[in-house]
Amino acid sequence: MPIKLLNRIKKNELSQRQHSLNDSLLSKNCSNKYILGTYVFPCKDLEKNQPLFNDGIPSLIFMPNLSNETILRKKGDLIKLKSVWLCCGIIKDMQWEIPDGLAYIIVIRFNPASFYSIFNINSTALTNNTVCSFEDVVDTKWSSIIKEMYTKNNIEDKLHVWNSALEQLKINDFLPPILKSSITVIDTYKGNLTVSQLVMLLGENVNQKWLQRNFLRYLGITPKKYISLQRFIYTYEMYEREMPTPLNMAPFEGGYYDYNHFFKDFKQYLGVSPKHYSWN
Repeated sequence: MPIKLLNRIKKNELSQRQHSLNDSLLSKNCSNKYILGTYVFPCKDLEKNQPLFNDGIPSLIFMPNLSNETILRKKGDLIKLKSVWLCCGIIKDMQWEIPDGLAYIIVIRFNPASFYSIFNINSTALTNNTVCSFEDVVDTKWSSIIKEMYTKNNIEDKLHVWNSALEQLKINDFLPPILKSSITVIDTYKGNLTVSQLVMLLGENVNQKWLQRNFLRYLGITPKKYISLQRFIYTYEMYEREMPTPLNMAPFEGGYYDYNHFFKDFKQYLGVSPKHYSWN
């Protein structure tokens, strides 16, 4: 999803723990155990070209209307997606061209174990296709549910159709407790730790091979990559918070060894340098 919106989600998740909400973010409460969060973002103030990023959590983006087309660019290539699209895994150097007059998007973030089980997708099958039309990778029954969603005029009714479909499912959404703890620890440390340090914090009942195997099984990426994604998004947030004042210390505070390491990740994920990035 657009990194600026993901950044707001990450900050909102923190503020929710403190019982407050970002006024610029409309969060829709959802009791469905398969969903981590449902958000509605106004798009009128976003610049036309938005770099995409994903923090390892599978997310669906719903455009306002079934007829809305999604246009992405990756290294000059044009990619056209349908009105509902999926972001997962690791996204590099990809931009979304926001159509004129787009009022909002709906973002649904899933429990990883639930997501891949619900939609019968192998978590590693999308490694080279981490942004795609949702209907292209799932059973055709979900196309019917999406069409029903878009017969509704308001957001609440659209989400009711979607949540009702999920509530009828009986799936295996088991996520190993140690893996849950791993994700919590990484998020608490904001990615500022190594896999070895993570193993030490988790205790004697886990080792690196187990973590490697289960991160790939349930999230589709390695623990090292997941840590790297969290470190980048939290460092991005620190950098954005201090702009326009130059913030040479942010990469170090975020866990990077030097500015060049952060610079390399920035260009890899967002396609430009921090200096040439639009922070507005």
